[in-house]
Amino acid sequence: MDVAAVLEQARGLYGTGRLEEAEAVLVTAISLVSGCVAVGAPAPLSALEPAAAASASPLLKLLGDVRVDAFRYDDAVDAYGAAIDAGGASTGGALFGRANAFEGKALTASRGGDADAADAAYAAAVRDYTACLALDAAPVSGGETLTRASEPAPSTASIVTFERAQALRALRRWPEARADYERASTLFLAGKDKKRADIAAAQAAFAAFEEGDVAYATRALETLARRLYSSDVRAALAAAYYRGGDAARAEDAWLGLCELRDAMCGKYSDAKWLVEYRRWTPGLANAMQDFLAMR
Repeated sequence: MDVAAVLEQARGLYGTGRLEEAEAVLVTAISLVSGCVAVGAPAPLSALEPAAAASASPLLKLLGDVRVDAFRYDDAVDAYGAAIDAGGASTGGALFGRANAFEGKALTASRGGDADAADAAYAAAVRDYTACLALDAAPVSGGETLTRASEPAPSTASIVTFERAQALRALRRWPEARADYERASTLFLAGKDKKRADIAAAQAAFAAFEEGDVAYATRALETLARRLYSSDVRAALAAAYYRGGDAARAEDAWLGLCELRDAMCGKYSDAKWLVEYRRWTPGLANAMQDFLAMR
């Protein structure tokens, strides 16, 4: 079987949103390569014979990608797990993909009100991101990358480090999240990706605020506010000033941001909007509500 041709066909289908067709192509190919028929959802994926592993691994990894985009996170975890067990060049990408799938499971559990299940899934994602970083496999050999097939390839470990920080943030493990955001910002900057570097730096400041280091958060946000035309950064800086006891500077920062075009000052009184849509941390969102209440 020409595995490269199958991958090209499946990626073409995947790229145009034809997920069911892409899965059918991959399941058929994996069945032929592995000599089994237990790769179709929802049945668990069978362990592969060593001789078939090298051929099946990239197919399984792509199958996981397809299933993540179809929001079938449990089936995606099965596919990625089989790719990881098979080993080879797809291992790093499969670890990264499985971590993404675990985060999808976590989000689903969170929306369903099951906080314990969400935390367990986020913890599993952290473990997979950590294993991925240990491989130092971004990008890996053989044309595979750590990202899903629909995403751009990362330049270094920056993407994985940032994604691990996001999972740690969801677990409220603020010191670890802060360290990862800071490292990700440094790595993005080294790769000349200033936009992502600034996003990671802002998130590092937010995590620092949550762990009680308001002074660091304030300094970091001041630096970003000088460099960026961002109402969010200025709003966060106002909240940090207020929580640090400087109501006058908080007011000045607030008035300055409300002069920005499209600042949406009225939205900052909505803590849910800040946390869920603007990706603020809970403590910072609460500080903003306290500041606005004082005004």
